Amino acid sequence: MHNLLFPHRFQLIGWILFIPALICGVFAYYETPALPDWAFTAVNDIIIIGITLGSVFIVCSKERDEDEMISAIRLSSLLNSVYIYTAILITGTLLVNGSEFIKFMMFNMVLMPIIFVINFRLEIRRHHKQAEDEE
Repeated sequence: MHNLLFPHRFQLIGWILFIPALICGVFAYYETPALPDWAFTAVNDIIIIGITLGSVFIVCSKERDEDEMISAIRLSSLLNSVYIYTAILITGTLLVNGSEFIKFMMFNMVLMPIIFVINFRLEIRRHHKQAEDEE
């Protein structure tokens, strides 16, 4: 099977995009900055693109020691992330109403990549810890 992952150096680029965009996104979600509509829209677009591209670069770039186990962890993390995302989406749809639903859906747009990054990194850490314990 052909591997379509980015080179490892893209992981650093991903973190450089992901962390500031996530921090700005949290800030913009809770504290609406006093900006003209066009600037606020541009900031939101930059935040969403930064989180999405950053998470794709983080998760879809090779690890230093890429092997079949890492590929299996990547696939398993994707599946688990879809399950978690679906549960959050259904729960939020049933419980959140009115104007708060728009905020929930804005948050929900970038939730899947965030869940994927967190899940994948935790699984990789667990795998490395387990490998160290076996040695």
